[in-house]
Amino acid sequence: MKYIVSLNGKQHEVSVDGEERIRLDGELTSPDIRRVGKDAYSVLINGQSVRVVAQGRGNVYQVLLGSLPYEAIVESERDAIIRKYAHSTAHESHRKEIRAPMPALVINLEVATGDSVSAGQGLIVLEAMKMENEMKAPQGGKVKEILVTRGKTVEKGELLLVLE
Repeated sequence: MKYIVSLNGKQHEVSVDGEERIRLDGELTSPDIRRVGKDAYSVLINGQSVRVVAQGRGNVYQVLLGSLPYEAIVESERDAIIRKYAHSTAHESHRKEIRAPMPALVINLEVATGDSVSAGQGLIVLEAMKMENEMKAPQGGKVKEILVTRGKTVEKGELLLVLE
């Protein structure tokens, strides 16, 4: 599994394989991780032990690494790609274009033109490779235009919906 971890604003690529080996920004390591409390872990990596406390809500974690505080945002590689396409270029009118992150089939429209939406609210559900992907509002606003219909096949990068 691949993840994108933003740690205090700096992005790192983290890959985890089935043998509990971790690749951090391309470097292979095999940490020994032990839970020592509800949110606390003892991590032995490259002969060094460090205490880690992590509390999260959704994909955002407040992390204490030793005595240093960090904020970590963890996304799967797939979610990062979807977010990239959902947060397309803003125009002067604060217009947000929601585009298809991959070729897919529109299986549900969760909003209608004129609806007010809040950040994180579901907009459109796409199906690709037998998996459902919900496109969510990157910000609050109003649905200005819906350019697809249920059952339509869309291409990667195709404009699906416009928020303002």
